[in-house]
Amino acid sequence: MILEKLFIIIGMLLAHFLNGSNLFELGNAIRPDFMVIFVIFFAFRKGAMYGLWLGFFGGLLTDTSLGGEIGPDDAIYYKIGLHSLSYSLIGYIIGKVTRNAYTENYISITIYVFGFTLLSRILTYLLFWMFFHSNHSYSFFYVSLYNAFIGPALFFFFTWAFRLDPDEVRQ
Repeated sequence: MILEKLFIIIGMLLAHFLNGSNLFELGNAIRPDFMVIFVIFFAFRKGAMYGLWLGFFGGLLTDTSLGGEIGPDDAIYYKIGLHSLSYSLIGYIIGKVTRNAYTENYISITIYVFGFTLLSRILTYLLFWMFFHSNHSYSFFYVSLYNAFIGPALFFFFTWAFRLDPDEVRQ
């Protein structure tokens, strides 16, 4: 039990590290979002509460890498909580709504990862726009497409790395 949680934390830190690296970058704003794939995987496989908590802490890790922004009053504003809220909502929704619809094959994983990454990106963009300003370089479609392309391989790797059975019953 404790060892399982430790491996999940290590996986989350690895996803955070890979999000910050330029190793898989294709263009100016086209890089995969490993953290949202991680959250989607555990929300599908383990249920809504795993999706909620991994989304919350994974989003906080993602938010810490954003840094601060100097506002018009020369104060520094930090964007903590935006990714956390969107990833938590996505993780919870996936765990609750798609419980019976998920099948583990290449096509369904690709469609789910594309759709939920796109939904997560749109929700995060709306939160940025509501609380700060619009970001014209924020990529929706290309990041979602990139995640959909690598998502099935990462799902099968996560299944192997976390030693989960393909038909594991969620809690």
